[in-house]
Amino acid sequence: MFLPSLKQMQYLVAVADHRNFSRAAQACHVTQSTLSAGIAALESLLNQVLVDRSQNPVALTPFGIEVLDKARTMITEGAALVERARHLDAPLSGPLRLGIIPTIAPYLLPQLLPECQRRFPALELQLHEDLSARLVTALKHGDLDLILLALPYETPGMTQLPLFEEPFFLACPKGYWQKQSPVRLEDLKDADNLILLEEGHCLRDHALAACKLQPVRQRRTFSATSLPTLIQMVQHGYGITLLPEMAHEKRYLPDNIDVFPFAKPLPTRGIGLAWREGSPRAEAYRLLSKTILLP
Repeated sequence: MFLPSLKQMQYLVAVADHRNFSRAAQACHVTQSTLSAGIAALESLLNQVLVDRSQNPVALTPFGIEVLDKARTMITEGAALVERARHLDAPLSGPLRLGIIPTIAPYLLPQLLPECQRRFPALELQLHEDLSARLVTALKHGDLDLILLALPYETPGMTQLPLFEEPFFLACPKGYWQKQSPVRLEDLKDADNLILLEEGHCLRDHALAACKLQPVRQRRTFSATSLPTLIQMVQHGYGITLLPEMAHEKRYLPDNIDVFPFAKPLPTRGIGLAWREGSPRAEAYRLLSKTILLP
C-alpha cells in the first residue's frame, strides 16, 4: 500500500494557507511545477480531487478540507519526532521558535537574550512578536515551538507554565492625580479618561478584569496600538492608563508622568509559557523558564 508523504501533506497545507499555487510553492521553497505535481500525485493516490482549481483564489474541496486536518497533524507529529531525536542530548540547542506578545517583548528581552546566549550558546532563538490570538494559532499549527504570553488566556490543547504575577500601576500626567495613594480600585470606577490598548491586545482585557472595570461605551476613551504609544498619550495629557510592572520603571517613562501603586488586593496579570501538549521538548522549555525567572 502506498501512503501519502509528509512532503505532499506540506504542499497541501501551503495551498490551503496561501490559496495560490505560486505563493504556496515559494513558501515551500520549490518550483510551482514541483508543488503542482506533488498535489496531483496525492490526488491520484487518494483517487479524490483535493483542490478546486476553477476558483480564484483556489480552494480545497470538502474532502480536501478533511485531509487538511490530518495533514497538519502528520506534520506536527513528524516535526516532534525530529525534535525528539535532535534534542535528546542537548535540550536547549538548535533552533527554537519563540513567540512573545508586544507588551512583554521590549521589557523582558533585554535581560533574557544575553542570559540565553551565556547559558545556552548552542541555542538558536528565533523570535516572533505578535498578539496572543495569532501566537496561539501559530503554535497550534506548528509554526512556533513555544510562546510567552500574559495569563489568564485560553490555550486549548497546550500545556501552560505560569511563571510569575506582576501588579498593575496607575500612570497619570504629572500632578493630575490628587486622590490618595495607594490608589483604590473604586477610585477608577467613574474615570472617563482611561486610555487602553485597542481591542485584540490581551493587556486591555487583563487590565479591565484585574481592576474590576467594564468597558463602558460612553466613556471618553482613546485606544493605542502599543504600550509606548499609550505612554506618549498619557505624557501629553490625553488621560490616565494602567501599566504592568515591567513597563512602569523610570527608564521607560518620561519625567512628566506620575506612577502610583494600587492598594491591596493588588490588580495583577500573570506571565507564563505555553507549548503543545506532549511536546518532546517540554523539559527544555521548563529549563528555559528558569532563565526567564532570573532576577
